[in-house]
Amino acid sequence: MTEINQIHPMIINNNSNLLIESLILYLMEKWDYEDYNRLKYGYCEMSQINLALAELGLLEDMSDLDMYVERLGREIS
Repeated sequence: MTEINQIHPMIINNNSNLLIESLILYLMEKWDYEDYNRLKYGYCEMSQINLALAELGLLEDMSDLDMYVERLGREIS
């Protein structure tokens, strides 16, 4: 079956769907690229959150260590 596109005068038959395949490929690549950028942004944002949480945990650990050393010093003397 052959059909003629009224907007672009070109004949498209079932064996050569080059235009349709090209459009589908373009849209898939565009979608993948946008997805990649969203994921990249999300990972960068999450890395900042992870860093802040890690620093909070480190501060808490140091505080616990200081209290332990202080208590240990009192028990020894």
